[in-house]
Amino acid sequence: MVLAAVLAGLRFAVVPWMQQQGEQRQQLEVLTQRLDRSVSVVQNAAALQSARGKVVAVTEATRAPFPEVSDKDRFRLDSQRTLAGIAQRGGVSVTLFDWVLDGEAAQAGMAYGRVNASLAGPLDSLVAVHGAIEAEMPYAAVREVKLDLPRGARPGLAKDPGTLALVMDLYYRPATGGTP
Repeated sequence: MVLAAVLAGLRFAVVPWMQQQGEQRQQLEVLTQRLDRSVSVVQNAAALQSARGKVVAVTEATRAPFPEVSDKDRFRLDSQRTLAGIAQRGGVSVTLFDWVLDGEAAQAGMAYGRVNASLAGPLDSLVAVHGAIEAEMPYAAVREVKLDLPRGARPGLAKDPGTLALVMDLYYRPATGGTP
């Protein structure tokens, strides 16, 4: 009977107490790990701030080619004028500039407008203007290029007239407080 009472006491008192001690030990280990991480963060605060500063600098340098825009309509007009200027200097004409849609690249904090553009002129000039667009409009991502030559045009003749159709995304950074 005494043995049964001791076993019952062990079963209902000692075993739950030992389980509770195990659970508290696990909680203490988790808290110790958190504390170690926090101590590491505090000890490396200067290095973390330096790394953050480098990331900010690289991010700003990467975003620099993309204009900050407070007025989307003004950006559209300026982009159209820029393309027309490039085309005129290259000896071709802009026959179409159509702003198709507006979109956002939220992860990059950017917005864009998709443009259908069509240029007409001699083949060699169209190729040169395409290169100039890529060089002078670093914020333009050319998505599609289509070159149409008139029927009966002989390949290899640089002065043959043609039409260059471009689909471009013009990326920009919406100004804080402005409309994207």
